Amino acid sequence: MDAPMLPMPAPLCLVNNKDGVLSLDPTALAVLQEVAQPLVVVAIAGPYRTGKSFLMNRLAEKRSGFPLGPTVQAETKGIWMWCLPHPRRPGVMLVLLDTEGLGDPSKGDSQNDAWIFTLALLLSSTLVYNSIGTIDQKALEHLELVTQLSELIQVRDGEKDGNNSVEREDEAEDCEFVRFFPGFVWVVRDFTLELRVGEQPISEDEYLEQALELKHGHGRKVQIYNGTRLCLRNYFPTRKCFVLPSPLGTEEHGRMEELPEAALAPRFLQQAAKFCDYVLNSAWPKTLPDGGALTGRALSMLLSSYVEAINSGRLPCLEGAAAAMMANENAAAVTAALEAYARGMRGLSLPTEPAQLSASHGEHLREALVVFQRRSFRDPDQEHQRRLMEQISTEYSRLQEENDAASRRRCKALLAELARALNASLARGAYAQPGGYRAYEAERQQLLEAYQQAAGKGPKAEEVLDEFLAERRAEAEAVLKADNALSEAEKQLEDQKQQAQLLEQQQKATAERERQLEALLADERSSYAQSLQALQTKMQEEAASAQRELDRALKAKLREHSELLQRGFSERAALIEQELAALRREIDSSNKQELAASAFNAVRAACELAAVLTHGEFRGTAAMATARRKTSARPSLAAK
Repeated sequence: MDAPMLPMPAPLCLVNNKDGVLSLDPTALAVLQEVAQPLVVVAIAGPYRTGKSFLMNRLAEKRSGFPLGPTVQAETKGIWMWCLPHPRRPGVMLVLLDTEGLGDPSKGDSQNDAWIFTLALLLSSTLVYNSIGTIDQKALEHLELVTQLSELIQVRDGEKDGNNSVEREDEAEDCEFVRFFPGFVWVVRDFTLELRVGEQPISEDEYLEQALELKHGHGRKVQIYNGTRLCLRNYFPTRKCFVLPSPLGTEEHGRMEELPEAALAPRFLQQAAKFCDYVLNSAWPKTLPDGGALTGRALSMLLSSYVEAINSGRLPCLEGAAAAMMANENAAAVTAALEAYARGMRGLSLPTEPAQLSASHGEHLREALVVFQRRSFRDPDQEHQRRLMEQISTEYSRLQEENDAASRRRCKALLAELARALNASLARGAYAQPGGYRAYEAERQQLLEAYQQAAGKGPKAEEVLDEFLAERRAEAEAVLKADNALSEAEKQLEDQKQQAQLLEQQQKATAERERQLEALLADERSSYAQSLQALQTKMQEEAASAQRELDRALKAKLREHSELLQRGFSERAALIEQELAALRREIDSSNKQELAASAFNAVRAACELAAVLTHGEFRGTAAMATARRKTSARPSLAAK
């Protein structure tokens, strides 16, 4: 399989439809998974041989791409995908989905139409329905697939809803679909009527609303007449209509992409441009009902879940597929964030000073949290962010241990190198003579000064020097004792100086360890403060996104409620009022839950932080006590 390419030079078949079985093309799926930006997904559906592919090429701002065939045989099979940078929104990917035509007699199975239409609807943020002629009863009958959607998909798993499953299903049909479904755009091609009602001109949108007007009554014919219209009014959050006149002579329709712009009717080009402007400017990114923006990887996981369910004879479950996708993406977000942190910390050359290690830890922790927040979805229990913080803490501890070990190796090697001349002098007996101690002490002081001036020793500089001096204490005493040029009083004074120097170095090493432990506690405080801040920001963004999606659904229902009341459908308006009440309760509940969750998580994070700090302080106190025990473990020095 060739490597995926972005942007795509040409469309690829994403969903194959062969012999009544749907399958995903691995190359196209790999391309989609590479898209890390938010997606505006525009899908087009409609009767076969109505020029859908031409409109998609116009959206792509290309003369060709999706195939346009000159014969009555449908060119598009399955669902074809074209991923391109959005021409008007930086940082957003435009995903165009061209579907095979509905009602193609060569397929012989209308169930294929139903599943292709359903997938196009579930994947898109804007669904374009393309038809020819007018919006009349026949055109609406072609769209009767929308009346079957409650039989083709389910919002949640009915088996898990117990006895309320039927009630829940009805509620989903009437209310919840609007939160999952895209905006709806109806494009009527080869339109020849005048947009008028009597002498009064009307807009394209008013023409659509007039076509979707309901009939009064309860008879079977009325129910059939109203069925598709009700679904279009209830399921889609927005409705828009464009009418396009014939582009040119009928015999030229099949080769429109081969003709220059000047050969197409100016009014057709004007309306096509108006359609493209609306879609490119108004189509919102594909999101979950809670407002979480989908990337290519997330969308590909949802698609795989839907196709697997269809092929296994089950109904695609919207909430179930979304929950599985979010869990996988959150786990992947933890991995990606941890990799970002580790990659940043690998740039350090060990040993390094604790302050530098701490600064680098803080910088790359912030980077890791940004990576996690950008990629992750709603995580009510914050399980994945806690896991990330735990793993980063473990990684930071490991790096500190590596830094300590590297520092010890570096310091020991440095002292061994600096002590080479002193050892050589000792080996040849240069100090075993009168005045030898003064020469020995001068050489040793030069060694210590050179050691102190050397850079890059790391956090164990004082501790290793303390060990070095303690190891060579007996050697210094032997040289002092052998120097006959010194009186006993002078020897005693020099011995006291050595002891004072050793004690001072021990105190320096202890102070060094205590400073490092205090810095470690400060790092832990800073890490958890950053995590808490990132969590609060994420929760606020999620709450705002969820609120926008609920408001969008509420706005659609309010509009429908108002129109029903104006036209005298009081019974249906009463049903909408129930849906409005449910939406308002959810909005109110969502606000209260967000406040409660925010307070709860803040308290829990504070408790976790306190526990960590208490544990750290305990470790710090224990380590300090150990350090002091090491200092007092040399009784001869203390006594002297």
